[in-house]
Amino acid sequence: MIAALTLMSQIPPATAATAWHSCSGPDVADAAVELLPCTDRPNCISSGHSDPARRLLPPAGLDLDAVRRAALAEPRSQLMAEGPGWFIVHFRSWLFGFVDEAHFIQRPDGPLAARSGACSGYWDFGVNRRRLQRIFARASGAQGLK
Repeated sequence: MIAALTLMSQIPPATAATAWHSCSGPDVADAAVELLPCTDRPNCISSGHSDPARRLLPPAGLDLDAVRRAALAEPRSQLMAEGPGWFIVHFRSWLFGFVDEAHFIQRPDGPLAARSGACSGYWDFGVNRRRLQRIFARASGAQGLK
């Protein structure tokens, strides 16, 4: 009995996965591990996209906290969900109020994963790419990275 209690006390508690339903439709089982997927519409950019035209890699060495501050410095941004090593933020367009959703994960092996896509519509006219580039530049500047 004592051996069983000792063993049980050495097992770390399970951490609950954080499921997320993307505004663009796809779900992820654990937002801390799995980046939101891009749909087949050309209104999404991701660090993990297989198409080089729809891929954008964050600069090496970016800190997730700096990226979070940089993302929330964007106009009409709203933090929707967050946890250890990840966050999801929405951005609303000025004129029509369209919503874009961005998801950031700090991978345990180091690199930052990022995805940003429109919640509706087909084209985004490069808005999500330019926004991620601004966020990365702002976060890099805050960290003194070039």
